[in-house]
Amino acid sequence: MKIKSVLLSVMAIGLGIMIWGRGTVAQADLTDALNKAPQGVNVDSYFQTGSILPNSATKVATDFGENQAVQLTNNAGQLGTIWTQDDAKMSLDSDETASMWMYFGDKNSSSGDGMAFVMQNDDRYDHGMGASTRNANGNSVAGETLGVWGTDQDKNMSTAGEVAATGIQNSWALEFDTFHNGTTGEGALGAGSSFDTDSSLSASYAHIASGFPGKAKTYNMHQVPVTTTTKVPDGTFFGIPQYKDVSTTNQYYYASMNHTKPIEGKSAGWLVDGKWYHVTLKWNAADQTMTYVFDDKDPKTGQPKANATSKTVSVPKSTIDPENTGKVRWGFTGSTGTNWEPNAVIFEQVPGIVNSNATATLKDETTQRTVASGDSVGGGHHMRLTYNLAYTGGSQNWKDIQAKLNLPSNMTFSGGTVTYGDSSLAKTSLSAADLNTKSPTVPITDMSKTNPTATITLDGVASPGDSALAMSKFVGSNALADATVPAFTVTAPTKTSALNMVLTGDSASGETSTMPDKDVPVTGQLKYDDNSVVNNGTMTLHPVLNGESLPTELLRSSDSAGAFTYNVPQAKLLSGQANDLKLYAEDTDGRISNEVTDTITVKTGSLDLSVPTTASFEPTTLTGKEQLIRPSSDLKVAVSDTRGKGNDWTLYAKSTPFMSKLRGTLPASLVYKTGETKDDLSAGYVKLHSATSTSDNDVTDVSDGWTADEGLLLDVQGDAVGGVNNAPMAYIGQITWSFTNAPT
Repeated sequence: MKIKSVLLSVMAIGLGIMIWGRGTVAQADLTDALNKAPQGVNVDSYFQTGSILPNSATKVATDFGENQAVQLTNNAGQLGTIWTQDDAKMSLDSDETASMWMYFGDKNSSSGDGMAFVMQNDDRYDHGMGASTRNANGNSVAGETLGVWGTDQDKNMSTAGEVAATGIQNSWALEFDTFHNGTTGEGALGAGSSFDTDSSLSASYAHIASGFPGKAKTYNMHQVPVTTTTKVPDGTFFGIPQYKDVSTTNQYYYASMNHTKPIEGKSAGWLVDGKWYHVTLKWNAADQTMTYVFDDKDPKTGQPKANATSKTVSVPKSTIDPENTGKVRWGFTGSTGTNWEPNAVIFEQVPGIVNSNATATLKDETTQRTVASGDSVGGGHHMRLTYNLAYTGGSQNWKDIQAKLNLPSNMTFSGGTVTYGDSSLAKTSLSAADLNTKSPTVPITDMSKTNPTATITLDGVASPGDSALAMSKFVGSNALADATVPAFTVTAPTKTSALNMVLTGDSASGETSTMPDKDVPVTGQLKYDDNSVVNNGTMTLHPVLNGESLPTELLRSSDSAGAFTYNVPQAKLLSGQANDLKLYAEDTDGRISNEVTDTITVKTGSLDLSVPTTASFEPTTLTGKEQLIRPSSDLKVAVSDTRGKGNDWTLYAKSTPFMSKLRGTLPASLVYKTGETKDDLSAGYVKLHSATSTSDNDVTDVSDGWTADEGLLLDVQGDAVGGVNNAPMAYIGQITWSFTNAPT
């Protein structure tokens, strides 16, 4: 920061005091930086410039469109503030993440003063939209305060509480300080340039640190006795007035600031070197802590940096939200003085709006290994590239998402899919033609609590050559995420003759139908195009069923050269639908064959009951005694089982009483008789038969073998009555059949 004192509406009076207002220094530096800036979200719906006057903050465009960035300062003597609107306040009751790119110009040691990330519930001015450092007259103060910390420009302030009262109240701030305010002693009185005399700072370079602007514990007061000498009348000598010196000592004060968990630069050009720096802040609601991570992403590649610096501090909710609203307004302040810099911020993730992330995984399906940076992959290896998008919460759905893919140059893609966590959403197919442009844009359905994930799966083959690190961006209207595929190399096989595969025998058509209880043999032949002999012992078969890589197999040495039979496991086949089997082979020289496909359809089969809708029992003359009456030949009962060998079933039946409109209920029961056992069907379901299928198409005649004394019979009692004068009388009942596809 710069030695100065800035007050609204005052004239310049001495060192460090300046008139407010925008200057006319050229902004080419910031313009160029914005043209080369990383992409962010449109901030217009979430942020509003603070209501202080004047306010140098404004929303500006980048090459990615309007309102992509917030410009806090762009000249000397400025103060800029920008705050979230009411509906974009951050929740303190849930974990939140904010991520942004920050720019501090390239003015090196001429820079000043910096920016601050601020969370606050200071409603004294315009419900928090006018929050800033204020002096006793209520005017905003910039300088070393960055517009957020208290000011010690009044040298008569003797306590830390008085200084704290001038800062933003109910707040926590993370400062990015580009000017060392290290004045001490009498020169510090009223100068507003002593905050960095804190012993926790080891150097006089730019630094990052946190604290509570409205808390007295943030500041330390330093007393400076100042002696002034004045001449006072001391009589006369021969009519000439005489004077004597009288000394008066007064106590004055300046403040230093306690810098919590600082991150310090090691050179004068740190922060102010013309680069965009990425910052991530993570709020932990349960622990009431804030973690700030500095320089954690590369601005050109988006690749996470291994050397990012991270600090975690305690931020009690009672300090920043004393009214327990569960919300906090947040934003940025920035200031400049005689030394100045352009300050700008681009937001990737606005906390409370959308919490999201994306990852990329590249897997060598041939070797079943995940590809890491610098790895080597064999030419022709089958590859799978997977992007996983996750929505983890927020007040809004992740909307209008465009997956702007940047695909590896050394892969040839055969196709892909997009699937969602909400299973009711249709799977989207991606064509090889689109993917092989290497930079397709894929629309993604809005993500939400009910649709929290999206998975982009791309299949292809590795082609010899080098691939640079490839970053893909997932750009929504209210949040951004990116994922990077590492750089890797694809090596060519040591021998150049091609390896060819064809299906043979019953598999030659590429279509197979099977019952669900069988492994499916698939046969084929491998040949080299130079007619060299195929050594089965050097050949590995790679099966892929319905997109899943199955265990590899070596060709059997007992088979003829290049011939193979692969048995598709029955347990892996999906019943009632087509199964997509892909086969290819690899030899020990790294040669990969072409891929062949066999579509295997598993018959679902069925369990069916065949019975007549009406049937009768043999006409019988009543004798006045109990009689068993057998069914007529039209009551045929059969079960057809086409589910495949080894399936079980059991048949049951029950009946209603037999009735006549004239005679009422027949004193009889429908029974199932086996030996001396009679089971009454009018009492409930009775087992008639059970079986286990022995073929793919079993038919069982259940009624075969029913006799006058075995099987389904009508047991008529002796008091049964027929028609008048021996005329026939019809009685009618109903049989209900039921079977289960299981043993008894």
